[in-house]
Amino acid sequence: MMPRKSELCCLFLACMTLSGCMWSSVLSTEWSENIALTSVGTQATHPALNDGKRDTIATARLRNKERVFAIKFDSIKPVRRIIIHNHNLFRFDVDYRDTKARETTWKNAYSVRQRRGVGDQRAQPKFVIDRLNFETDIIRIKVTRTVDDRVISKPIADPDDMIVDHIRRTIGGRYIEYFRVIAPSIAEVNEIEVYHLAAK
Repeated sequence: MMPRKSELCCLFLACMTLSGCMWSSVLSTEWSENIALTSVGTQATHPALNDGKRDTIATARLRNKERVFAIKFDSIKPVRRIIIHNHNLFRFDVDYRDTKARETTWKNAYSVRQRRGVGDQRAQPKFVIDRLNFETDIIRIKVTRTVDDRVISKPIADPDDMIVDHIRRTIGGRYIEYFRVIAPSIAEVNEIEVYHLAAK
């Protein structure tokens, strides 16, 4: 006796549902605990960077032409995903220390050069950086620009100035030259999270 069309449809739908569940469980990624937290032994350049609270703000002032946030694990850890809960960063690099090199060598994991999907917000609130695959003991965020930085004009640039433009023009028969330089503000991040794949 041949099965009815309705029975075949039900059987097909049941198979598709089971197949979908099986594939979703195979393809879904299970992450480790957040290995950036202070509670698991990770140190940070500012205590609010890895305290597990997104309402606190870690700050980095300009030192030696750089604004840097960093976390240091208690040992070399595999890294597959980094989440940055942002407060005012605009352009920055996420680097990690290459533990296989003889001398201290930094490698770039991710660079941000523009904002995406911010709408009417001042800064992109969250960066999810995945598909990473490296091992390290230190991760740093090296900040180039924040949304609070101002660009000012100066007739003479100082050696430590971050110059964005050098203007030369003649106005009314008079030659004018000046520099457009960044007046850097304090860089601010709410939280950083770091994950590797969970052990099966």
